[in-house]
Amino acid sequence: MRLVNFASDLRRLRSRAGGTITDLINGIESYLSLETEVMLRDGTGSGRRHIDRFLDEAGKFARSGGTLNSFLQWLDIAGKEEGGLKSAAPEVRSDVVQILTVHMSKGAEWDVVAVPGLAEGTFPGLNKNDPDNWITNERHIPFHLRGDHLELPRFSFNGATKNADAGKEITKYADICKATKTREEIRLGYVAFTRARTHLIATTSWYRDGKDWVEPSTIFEQVALVAQEHGKIISEVPRPDKDAKNPALENPLTGIWPRDPLGGSRAAFTAKVELVKNAAPLDLTTAQSVDIETSSWIEDARALIQERVLGVNGVLEIPMPPRLSTSTLVALHKDPEELALTIRRPMPRPQDQYSRRGTAFHLWIEHHFNAATLFDDEDLDFLDPLEPDQTLESLKQTWLASEWGNRSPVAVEVPFEAVLGGVLIRGRIDAVYEINGRFEVIDWKTGATTLGESAAVQLAVYRLAWAKLKGIDPALVSAAFHYVPISKTDRPADLLSEAQLIALITGAS
Repeated sequence: MRLVNFASDLRRLRSRAGGTITDLINGIESYLSLETEVMLRDGTGSGRRHIDRFLDEAGKFARSGGTLNSFLQWLDIAGKEEGGLKSAAPEVRSDVVQILTVHMSKGAEWDVVAVPGLAEGTFPGLNKNDPDNWITNERHIPFHLRGDHLELPRFSFNGATKNADAGKEITKYADICKATKTREEIRLGYVAFTRARTHLIATTSWYRDGKDWVEPSTIFEQVALVAQEHGKIISEVPRPDKDAKNPALENPLTGIWPRDPLGGSRAAFTAKVELVKNAAPLDLTTAQSVDIETSSWIEDARALIQERVLGVNGVLEIPMPPRLSTSTLVALHKDPEELALTIRRPMPRPQDQYSRRGTAFHLWIEHHFNAATLFDDEDLDFLDPLEPDQTLESLKQTWLASEWGNRSPVAVEVPFEAVLGGVLIRGRIDAVYEINGRFEVIDWKTGATTLGESAAVQLAVYRLAWAKLKGIDPALVSAAFHYVPISKTDRPADLLSEAQLIALITGAS
């Protein structure tokens, strides 16, 4: 059945082959859910830019009269001969280390830029096996046929009548081509260095992959000269001896991977493990030890057993933490015993791809209103992860078409702290609107499933927190969940008052 459905999908896509190239690509992208895939891969919208770049190239090709078959042939040739199409311009980010070529960095700027490999033959890269000389390298177009021929050296035999004289002119022209290539590389180095806003790190090494050491390039020497004048040379390794060889090849370091964390203590550790395995069990009711370490183990074991007995046969009280999140309050209202077990044995909360997408939606709302806030781990809402078939773009469009899309809030992403029953409650209000002199706090829910009664505790806390922040009566503040995927705003009735929230907290402590 899956093959039958797939065949039907292919026929539907092929039926669009007679239209424009971009329409066909858009149809394929939608069918493959390509935008969702690239966003889940890197967690940002960077992949989308590369898709748009591909669509731009397809649009240019189509406007010049190209057909689908010729477009596919062009892509095949570009992949084989040019390493593919040129990527989209990089997005400057501050949360990662970006690695890219100098050509791709044009027009961008970073606070700190590192340019490694400034060795002779590497940067500038003068490849002896692939010189930029069309006379000796058939891969290059003759310079006088290129669009930039006015900037390139012209070749002439200069009236040579003998093979020896012609050879000299060819050799002289090769030197000119090499000098031209060096100038281009120096200009490229200038591009790399001027990408740095405040700090530039330029490095080289005496040894590359070969046996012999290599000189620093002319570019590095110029940078080192400027750095030395300003006292900014971080590290300088003396020049090797003339006959020195690459130590990584002559005396390579070896080791065991993965590394044994115990190292030379492994044998002693293994012997102690065997002693434990072969030791007779202790009767904890009568066991005693003169060894302080063993006594501690005995007491710990007795305490764990006693705690287990109390948990099964009696009442084991779990003290309320001095600080709670609003999500924890919801859990307290829903199932106090389950929350007590969670506090007693805390486990990290998993955040899957849908929860991350929900967080991305909240960040988009923040940017939509030109707000600027910082999130920490406690601000993430684990109550409403996205369903598998939702995408961030669909959420954006649905929200913009909702009743809230054209309204301006008085506050966005409002952090708060409130003390209730001696416990500090922390949280963050998604948005606050003012309606006819009254306020309404809104919590965006990126899940389509309507939450139960306990979730309303979250709104009760938000309402009370906003009233305290503004110094007004909580009766002047209402609260609601807005379920973005279904454009539904839910205003639960009879939200808990401040006294009821305190009773909820103190009654469980």
